[in-house]
Amino acid sequence: MKKLEISKNDIIYNLEQIRKHINDVNKNVIIIAVVKANGMGLGLIEYSKFLIQNGIEILAVANVEEAIALREAGIDSEILMMSPVSLKKELQLLVINDITITIGSLNELELAEETSKDLNKKVKAHIKVDTGFGRYGFLYTEKETILETIKKANSINICGMFTHFSNAISEKNTVLQFNRFKDVIEFLKENNCNIPMLHASASTAFLKYPNMMLDAVRLRFSYTRKNFSK
Repeated sequence: MKKLEISKNDIIYNLEQIRKHINDVNKNVIIIAVVKANGMGLGLIEYSKFLIQNGIEILAVANVEEAIALREAGIDSEILMMSPVSLKKELQLLVINDITITIGSLNELELAEETSKDLNKKVKAHIKVDTGFGRYGFLYTEKETILETIKKANSINICGMFTHFSNAISEKNTVLQFNRFKDVIEFLKENNCNIPMLHASASTAFLKYPNMMLDAVRLRFSYTRKNFSK
């Protein structure tokens, strides 16, 4: 029977190399560890606890089940749910468990506001901007709508905004998407709207484009040393 052996020392080494790479650019960049898909195959709970023990403060997941499983395992770190949620029951579950949600439309904001009032509980959220991936989120051309959404967020604490590169290998496409995202950021700033945490880079962009780190980066951690060694 085939089996996969994971070296914790190698993951720690990779994490150290990532932090060195960050420190070369901006020591204040926050690492968001992506633990979706069963911790990228490493085991959602064990892997997440290991990362937290080694200094990671924010985890990112892709569905409600992952987020709740982390809470049920006793993990109280910040968890970012990166996918949209349209079912009120699921949203209530996330809010009750202090999961930071993602908002990518006015309808999603309205549902979050309604849920917040029903539960009498403040909701933390990140805004998702679609700069060319085409999956979900506010289109980068909808700057006025994004601003309106943020201003309407009475019971929602908008604590972040992000985009997702469609093909980080392609410098041309990535620079185009990054510039679109920056245009949205500048528009919001011009209208006295500053978002505390901005993030665009996942693992590939993190390595290829240091200037795109912004306030945070969303990373997966590989199993072997060679990926981050120099």
